[in-house]
Amino acid sequence: MVDFGLGGRVLAVTGGGSGIGRATALLAARSGAAVGVCDRNAEAAGSVAGEIVAAGGKAVALAFDVVDEAATEAAFDTCEAALGPVDFLVACAGI
Repeated sequence: MVDFGLGGRVLAVTGGGSGIGRATALLAARSGAAVGVCDRNAEAAGSVAGEIVAAGGKAVALAFDVVDEAATEAAFDTCEAALGPVDFLVACAGI
């Protein structure tokens, strides 16, 4: 298992509810990061955040569509309130 030494860091992962985004969120959490799991599918974001928390990590599910600027800003405000300032953004949202 690769450990990227992300302890104490906060990552936001768009598209974090499935595919590469999900894998990235889980790997970041295993490497010590707190993770904002961002996805327009609230259930998927919640499921991944739940996996992280169940494994002893910190995560918050953030349901929004990245094309909506106001929703994106609000989600990142929520992420920062829950986990602290975002250090890294991993953009995996897409089709």
